[in-house]
Order: sequence, then structure tokens, then C-alpha cells
Amino acid sequence: MPAQEITLDVREMEPPEPYEVTTEALRNLQPGQFVRMISRRRPRLLYPWLAEHGFQDDTRQHGDAHYEIFIWAEDDAVSAATVADTT
Repeated sequence: MPAQEITLDVREMEPPEPYEVTTEALRNLQPGQFVRMISRRRPRLLYPWLAEHGFQDDTRQHGDAHYEIFIWAEDDAVSAATVADTT
């Protein structure tokens, strides 16, 4: 069974709201769930937080339009496999 996606579209939010919304969602993440964050820019301040709290990420740029940042717990193989299949 694939993991459950939690989509956060933060393109219209102003800093620091995207960071706050995303970290709050990740604090509540359950096994078998991952976050798909859609952002206008690469969330550079988020990456150290992810590493510190045991998360993996896959950032994909879509031209000048937006970024998709997939985030899952580093020990969640189901979410990692589901994200890998979203290419």
C-alpha cells in the first residue's frame, strides 16, 4: 500500500509562515505519511531543521514556476518508496 500524501501549498504565504506550517505538519506526521510542499522558492532554512529532526527530502524544481519538496521520516521505507515512484 502506498504512503499517504499530505499536500501543503505554501506559494501564497509570506515568510516565516511556510516554515512554520511545514514544521508543524512534520511534528504530527505518522508512519506511512509524507509531506508534499509546493513552494515558490527553495526553502533553504527548512533543510537544517529536517536533518536535525530525522527527515529526508527530495526537492524538485519545475522551471521558474515552483518547487515540490517531498519530506518523510528517514526510517519510513514505505513513504520513501512512494516518493520515488512519483517521478
